[in-house]
Amino acid sequence: MRLHGEILQGEEGVGARCILLVGGGGYFEGVKSVGEFSSERLVLFFARESVEIDGEAFVIKKYCDGDLELSGKILSWKIADGSGK
Repeated sequence: MRLHGEILQGEEGVGARCILLVGGGGYFEGVKSVGEFSSERLVLFFARESVEIDGEAFVIKKYCDGDLELSGKILSWKIADGSGK
């Protein structure tokens, strides 16, 4: 995507992308591992950070080769220090 290229220009080693979808869910690239998962909480580990996501009716629709597709209603999310496990 051209927009991602512009945003990440000059950022070396950035392998993680998070796209939150209007209406619910999201798409995450560069996922190293899933630390926690329930219908209301998801913790994802990337190379340098982790993302904590809270919401409702979470379902992992796809998780393959570091790509994760999440459906459900995201109410909040937070980026934290962490490393992929």
